[in-house]
Amino acid sequence: MSGARAPRDPAASTALLTEVMQRPLDPGYAAAAARRAERGEQRRPAARAGTLLAALAIGVLLAVAGLRAAAAEPEADRGRRQLLERVEAGTARTDALAAQVAALQAANADLAARLGGSAAAAASARADELAVAAAAVAVSGPGVRVVLDDAPVPDEGIGTGAADTSGRVLDRDVQLVVNGLWQAGAEAVSVNGQRLSALSSIRAAGEAVLVDHRPLTPPYAVSAVGDPTRLQTGLAASVAGRYLQVLRDNYGIGVEVQARTEDDPLTLPAAQRLDLRLTVADAR
Repeated sequence: MSGARAPRDPAASTALLTEVMQRPLDPGYAAAAARRAERGEQRRPAARAGTLLAALAIGVLLAVAGLRAAAAEPEADRGRRQLLERVEAGTARTDALAAQVAALQAANADLAARLGGSAAAAASARADELAVAAAAVAVSGPGVRVVLDDAPVPDEGIGTGAADTSGRVLDRDVQLVVNGLWQAGAEAVSVNGQRLSALSSIRAAGEAVLVDHRPLTPPYAVSAVGDPTRLQTGLAASVAGRYLQVLRDNYGIGVEVQARTEDDPLTLPAAQRLDLRLTVADAR
C-alpha cells in the first residue's frame, strides 16, 4: 500500500550501531588531527588567549563595581544621618521658640492686668476672645475628640496588595472632620496637638499628612473645645458625619468619637505660628 512504511532490516541496523560504537569519530577528523600532531601544531591558541583576557576583564569590572558599591553605601548612610539630625534640630528649635512665645504672651497678659481700670478690663476681655479665635493662647475645657486611624493591613496574599491605599487616612479625611467640627460650633480645634487657626492648612506630601507644614503620623486625633452634646449632634448630622460612617463601613478605617466633660477636659496648646494680615479696611 502507498501509505505503509517498508519494514526495516534488523541485521543492517545492528551493524550500523556496532560501527558507531567502535568508531565514534569520523575518519576524516581523525586523519586531520594526526597530520596536525605530526607537524607539531597546537589547537587554536588565539581562542584560548581571548578567553583568558575576557575572563580577566570581567573579573576587573566586578572588582571595581564592588569597590564602588562599598564606598557609596557609607556615603548614603552618612547623608541620611545628617538629614535626620537637621530635622531633629529644626523641630527642637521650633518647640523652643513656641515655648518662648507662650512665655511672652503670658507676660503681656500680666502687664495688661496690672494697668487696671474698666477700659483696660474691657480691652483685655476683648483681646482674650480674639486670642482664642486666632489660636494665640492655649485653651482648656469640655469638647469632643475624634480619632481616625488607618485600616488594619491585610495578611500577605489577601486583598489588593501593598499598593492599595483605600484604607489609609488621607489629608482630605482630616480636613472634612475639622470643617465639620467648626460647623458644629467648636471654639478651638487641634490635630495631634497642632492648634488650628483660620489660616491653617491641612495637606498631603506623599503618604504624610501635613498640618501647617508639620508632618503627622496616624492615628490622627482631632480635638475640639465646645459644648460636647452640640458638637456630637452637629457632627453626626453633617456631611462629615455621614462621610465618617462610609470610611468605617466601606474601608475599615478606625473612627472613634469621644465626649469630654469638665471632669476630663481637653487642653489645646497655642498655635506655634501666627500669620498676621492687615486689610485696607482695618488700616482705616
